[in-house]
Amino acid sequence: MKGQIMLITLIMSVFFLGCASADMQNNTTAENITPSKISMTAVEPLGVEVYIAVNPTTLNLGTVYPDGVEREYYSATNVEIKNNAGRLRVYVRASGDLRDIENSSNTIPLSNLKYSIKYDGPYGHIDVQIRNFTTSDFQIWTHVGSVDGIILPVNYYLTVPPYTDPGTYSTEVIYTAV
Repeated sequence: MKGQIMLITLIMSVFFLGCASADMQNNTTAENITPSKISMTAVEPLGVEVYIAVNPTTLNLGTVYPDGVEREYYSATNVEIKNNAGRLRVYVRASGDLRDIENSSNTIPLSNLKYSIKYDGPYGHIDVQIRNFTTSDFQIWTHVGSVDGIILPVNYYLTVPPYTDPGTYSTEVIYTAV
């Protein structure tokens, strides 16, 4: 197989603190949820021609209130790529909706999680406008020739819908270089 692939999984944990009930007479207070340790899944590359790494491998977006406001996390992740092959393609996708790790029936639609990339450097200009994550690979960059090392800063955007139950929500973001 000629193509070289490496998958890096980024776990995004999102914490919520707030009232989840529309009943204004309910005086219960949501408790702060302690994050769980979630391990990173990585597949070794099939050869030495392509290298990809994500830092950090686990991203904690902190406490986010369910108020329907989009929040920005600039340069939250750096994706490092090296390539000795003739052509490089880099993709990103997510595993699915953000799910509460304690109660998987509580979800935040994946369409509420977005990303963007803006890079200017020796390998050209990369400009991925703000777009929703999907479960299908989206090509974020193509380059012909070797790449001695590039670090792409990835921005994330999250909107938590009103009345979302408090919890620790997560999804996997997968970067692939071929």
